[in-house]
Amino acid sequence: MRRRRALFALLTVLGLFLFGTVVVLTSVTYYLAIDPSAYLSEIEVPYNDPSTRWNATEHGQVERIPRILHQTWKTGTLPDKWKSISQECRDMMLTSSPLPSPSKYMLWTDESSREFIARHYPWFLNTFDDYSYAILRADAIRYFVLYHYGGIYLDLDIGCLRPLDPLLVYPVILPKTIPVGVSNDLMFAQKHHPFLAQTIHNLATFDHSWVLNYPTVMFSTGPMFLSVQYGIFTSQRVQGGNVRILPKSLYGKNAEPAEAPHSFFTHHYGSSWHSDDAAFIWFLGAWGKGLMWIGLAVLLVGTTRVWPNKQRRRNLRRIGGYDVLSPVIHVGEPSLPNSGTSTQLPSPDGSEQGFDDLSVLHLPFDVRPSSPTCSDVSDQFPQNDAGSLFDVVRRVRNRFATMTGVADPRRDEPAPQLEEDSNVTAEACYSSSPPCSRSRKTSNWAPPSPGDRLPRPSLWHLDRSREAKSSGMKSSMNVARCMRKRRL
Repeated sequence: MRRRRALFALLTVLGLFLFGTVVVLTSVTYYLAIDPSAYLSEIEVPYNDPSTRWNATEHGQVERIPRILHQTWKTGTLPDKWKSISQECRDMMLTSSPLPSPSKYMLWTDESSREFIARHYPWFLNTFDDYSYAILRADAIRYFVLYHYGGIYLDLDIGCLRPLDPLLVYPVILPKTIPVGVSNDLMFAQKHHPFLAQTIHNLATFDHSWVLNYPTVMFSTGPMFLSVQYGIFTSQRVQGGNVRILPKSLYGKNAEPAEAPHSFFTHHYGSSWHSDDAAFIWFLGAWGKGLMWIGLAVLLVGTTRVWPNKQRRRNLRRIGGYDVLSPVIHVGEPSLPNSGTSTQLPSPDGSEQGFDDLSVLHLPFDVRPSSPTCSDVSDQFPQNDAGSLFDVVRRVRNRFATMTGVADPRRDEPAPQLEEDSNVTAEACYSSSPPCSRSRKTSNWAPPSPGDRLPRPSLWHLDRSREAKSSGMKSSMNVARCMRKRRL
């Protein structure tokens, strides 16, 4: 019984966990969904050979994003493995002829980032200093510099495959990431855009510790934080605040070469900020759906083992922790055997069925019992429903005789006696158990015929019966009851 309850408790916890996971993932997918009209298409962003440059003025458009490339690192010296990658993007941004606007490269270190916040946004300095991980400050500074200066932010592990000129005509561009939402490793934004204004003012609100490194970074300043800000901003439908999404075919991350032949970027997947918990998160991302199906299968199999079947629910009842089998009673009308050696009884459905393995005790049956039943006695004497009226008249007469001093002429009559060897006593005649046989002695008593006149008891006998009742003499009381009923 304890194992059954323990299994039921575990299955309940598993079911609640699966249900909660499905609800959370469904809600996140719904609220962070991206409108298909927000994606940039290759028609809107035409492909050009890397050796040629695309000019917005020649196509009747205006560059909204300034040619400023922002990147972050701990110090002013980049690691050797990232220098060449960063230089490729700077060359494509800076060396173009003719350029509609001057180009600039800005590398933000830990020291210069704090000086920038203290000078331009001192209200955020305490939150900036209180961040528990350096990556949180690196994420926060990119939002502030894009809002303050505008331009393009690129992580050091992102390289450029072709010039970014066709992308500079849109106010804000964010890349699509997996499984849901947008990423913050690459961003385009014009100066003082309302989307970036909302983002930097919500950084302090979303500053929470999620115990582990990965979820704390993702939900405080990382891609999940930016995805939530995008969902909030698009739901407000700010006029002039259009935000476009760079699809996987143009972004190139997590895509095969055949899926993104015209991608602007190449990805080297540095992930320098990941700690040990990131491996577990990636494992859940890769095998989470399979684990959910396994958990559902375990839940279904366990439920079938714990849940009682139909036959068990029908035949068993739980009483005090025990399984009690309810008896099945077949109602039939068996006939009396003709001889003492027969052991065949008719079955309930009418077919003949033998019970040779049962021992049958044959008892002699008689149509009429040896002693009369109470119903037999009552049938010989008609009942009178006016018994209560007779009692009232008797009490009035007795009181009148007492007041006047007149004695009842029938008081000296002896009370009728019943034979001692009779097997029909007064108690048996009026008891509820038939037949009324209290003794095995033979009796000469026979029920009177309807024409016989019974002796009428006097008031003295009735008074004696009342006294016997009050004194607890049961036999005398029953005699009085019998006599009274015969009189009625």
